[in-house]
Amino acid sequence: MRKPSLYKSFSNAFRGIFFLLRNERNFQIELFGLLINLFLIVYLKPERLEIALILLVSFFVLVTEALNTCVEKICDFIHPEYHKNIGIIKDIAAGAVVIAVLAAVLTGIYIYLPYIMERIS
Repeated sequence: MRKPSLYKSFSNAFRGIFFLLRNERNFQIELFGLLINLFLIVYLKPERLEIALILLVSFFVLVTEALNTCVEKICDFIHPEYHKNIGIIKDIAAGAVVIAVLAAVLTGIYIYLPYIMERIS
């Protein structure tokens, strides 16, 4: 089997991203969280390493959401009707997203709080 061209590979990847943007509410919410972080980065002007960490955890949330969506789509394709084991698989994948979000929120609090406290005092 022949490998697709680089253009075709990127085209497929962006089609997947646009699918997430159009169809996955949680991905949209998490993307909004990234936009809030971009605003806070510009407004609070944290150090470069802190910016890198904020961007890393923000994109980690988006990646885990994308992988969660993949797991859900595969499970629905394999077993369209409800099945207890499929439900557990989907719950575990969703739990991974919750863990990523928790890590991102705690990182944001740890980094942003001193800057916010400095601004209000």
